[in-house]
Amino acid sequence: MKKKIILLAFCVPMVAAKCPIPKSNYVVNLPTIRVKTITEDKLIQALINVESSNNDNAYRSCEGAAGALQIRRTMVRDVNRILKCQKSNQQYTYEDRWNRQKSIEMFNIYCNHYNLVTPEEKARCWNGGPRGLQKLSTKRYWEKVKKQLAVQN
Repeated sequence: MKKKIILLAFCVPMVAAKCPIPKSNYVVNLPTIRVKTITEDKLIQALINVESSNNDNAYRSCEGAAGALQIRRTMVRDVNRILKCQKSNQQYTYEDRWNRQKSIEMFNIYCNHYNLVTPEEKARCWNGGPRGLQKLSTKRYWEKVKKQLAVQN
């Protein structure tokens, strides 16, 4: 019995390596967008469309995300921590998440602090935190944002 289990444990990976599962014929054709054509305003509008469908009063109770950019309380705390490290007297409240302009200010503070330069970096880290570029889920989020950017062009 042990020999059969050992033989199976050895053979199955070898067979799988020689006979990979065929790839699906399902292809998603996404529009090609040149990064140079994406302005900061267009990116922010695309993020707002993806996050809240352009609704300043949007609220997702299961996450506690509020406002046009769906900001959580942890983001407000992180932005306030960043401002404190910068020796700024400015601080944001949880209520500021409902204000579009203040939400955009928090977005910019966050992106500048983490040295996020490209639209993809900004979008993926906005969605997945400072390590968002390492997360597979943020790739799907970036595709949604790109789709919104294509609609704007």
